[in-house]
Amino acid sequence: MQTIYLGICSTFLLLSLPPEIGRFELREANLLLAFLVVQFVAVTYLTSAFASSELALDGEKGLPDLALSAFSPRAIATGKLLSSTLYATFLVAVGLPLVTLAAALRGAALGAVVSAGVLIVAVAMAAGTWGAWLGGRFSSDFTRSFMHWALLAGVFVGTALLPPPWSLANPLRLLDLTVREGWTVPLAVVVAAYVAAAAAGGVLIQLHITSARLDADET
Repeated sequence: MQTIYLGICSTFLLLSLPPEIGRFELREANLLLAFLVVQFVAVTYLTSAFASSELALDGEKGLPDLALSAFSPRAIATGKLLSSTLYATFLVAVGLPLVTLAAALRGAALGAVVSAGVLIVAVAMAAGTWGAWLGGRFSSDFTRSFMHWALLAGVFVGTALLPPPWSLANPLRLLDLTVREGWTVPLAVVVAAYVAAAAAGGVLIQLHITSARLDADET
């Protein structure tokens, strides 16, 4: 999956080359933004899919397995939050050379690229933490996948339907603003909101593990 992810990013890097360097006459399109949008969606999906067990990852344990372990509910919740954060950061980091090159070729500020990376990690960590909770809350593969995709649709599509200024909660609209203006107050507010959402997901994981162990003790 990481190879596919980097392959997609490399393809959009090729498309984002200016005509005098590359072979594509797509100068009018904001392909740097398209590059970042693809990276955004890919990082968020991979982080949440692995956390929810929709995709298998060696060493990644779901909540049903962890509920039977000796770890405390708080440790499990913290671990899921950290694993989502670190994996999202890793995906952004491995794509950073491609993103930096695309930004340099388009004359975009490096600070805007870094700000975009912060936004991507914040949204992906929240999606990953909530995905981990979904993986424990729903035992049915179909229901879990449906709720996972509903979560992603709510983040990327549902927030776009909000009226201004709330529409800036939509990550892709905020990404557009970030590419043009860099770090802004709305970006800081939304990043903080997604970090808070990730923390809330961690609380849900902790409560779920506690409840699952109480039910097991009663039976």
